[in-house]
Amino acid sequence: MPEHLTFCDPQRLEGDYLAEFLATKRVPQNLFYLLNGASSFYSYRSTELAQIGSHDELRFFRRQPFWSPDCRMAFVSLGCGNAGAEKPLLQQMHAEGCNVRYIGIDSSDSMLELAAANLADSDFPQTFALADFGLPEFPQQVEALTSDCDACIFAMMGGTFGNFDQSMIADLLGRLVPPKAYLYLDVVPMYAAEDANLKLRSRFSQLPENLRLFFDRLLELLGLTRDDGEIYGVESDDGVVSTIRYTFYFRPHTTIGITCLSEAAVLTPDDHVELISIRAYQVASLQAFMSRRGFEAVGSFVPDTGNLSHLWQRLLFVKEE
Repeated sequence: MPEHLTFCDPQRLEGDYLAEFLATKRVPQNLFYLLNGASSFYSYRSTELAQIGSHDELRFFRRQPFWSPDCRMAFVSLGCGNAGAEKPLLQQMHAEGCNVRYIGIDSSDSMLELAAANLADSDFPQTFALADFGLPEFPQQVEALTSDCDACIFAMMGGTFGNFDQSMIADLLGRLVPPKAYLYLDVVPMYAAEDANLKLRSRFSQLPENLRLFFDRLLELLGLTRDDGEIYGVESDDGVVSTIRYTFYFRPHTTIGITCLSEAAVLTPDDHVELISIRAYQVASLQAFMSRRGFEAVGSFVPDTGNLSHLWQRLLFVKEE
């Protein structure tokens, strides 16, 4: 039977994320999921993720030293969502005799429910924990779950790494991941050819129209509609790592009152509500960026992405001693 744990008070999480939104006019991704945005998120992501082939990933992992029946392994998925991105790998590891335990971490009960349902047909050990991995107590909490393992892989799948401020998330992972443990990142890479990057920029800029359901649902959960204002994207430079970054904002046409989690707020035409940021990476720059946090690059690969209009790349690091 899967193990279900609660590491933090859901009401505390709601309060923290709501306070952040009201103070900064930036929507924390966690807040969206707490507002029942999980199903909306996967209404478009499930089709995309299903096209990413697992054969390249399996070949890559079979070459790693932890791919062994003698190695007790923990796969810790940070912001696990519905566990769809890692499910094929975990099932194959288990089928080939690897002693793997899955630990799904998310701050949304609805996401954890989706993950548990998605993995219900898998018989490797599973733990689902309601937690915010940014809280100072989390490293000790996850250490207690992995202390009897020979190897530990901390994973951020489905582009989760690219949704955060880059210095913040890299520093957090530098504190969280212990020496000799692995870090597995799933990102969108930039292309070598600039004409291909121009097409990627164009695709990013058109996301509010191409993903209308996602953006409309996000606005609805904040008590807004597109008629109340405009969604626009801004490309900007991360500075610390070479990326193509688009941040999408909502700007109201007039002063408007909104209610979020029973808290009232007022938006004016001078407010720019930050909805979400997405990134594509120059991979060598990302590897150098993570190296400064003590992560040595082990290797990477570009999986088969079927008919998708852009690539994904997966990178494995090991934390230096």
